Amino acid sequence: MTPMFLPHSALDAVEAILPPAVTKGKHDLCALRDRAIAEGAHVLMLVWPTLEWVLLAVEIPEDVVIEDAQQLIPNLLANPTALEHMRSESRKGQHLSWLSLTRPATTQH
Repeated sequence: MTPMFLPHSALDAVEAILPPAVTKGKHDLCALRDRAIAEGAHVLMLVWPTLEWVLLAVEIPEDVVIEDAQQLIPNLLANPTALEHMRSESRKGQHLSWLSLTRPATTQH
């Protein structure tokens, strides 16, 4: 099942509809998102049709330039195992995932 990819700012938009008991958790999640961005990660929100969701911080190799986190979607879709793991973890209440994209090691002949 493929998630919908939203910009991390969608987290700010949901605050108006959250019950007061959930607001602190949302603020904590926003603080983690802001820290991830400050550390150079690109952040997306993934939402599945079943309403499971995760905030995903993606670290990219230093020599890769990403102007918009939406550019990472093809790489994420290419790894259905990781997506399913994130979805499974979200069911357990783990709504923040970190992913490091790496380049395969090159061999010299």
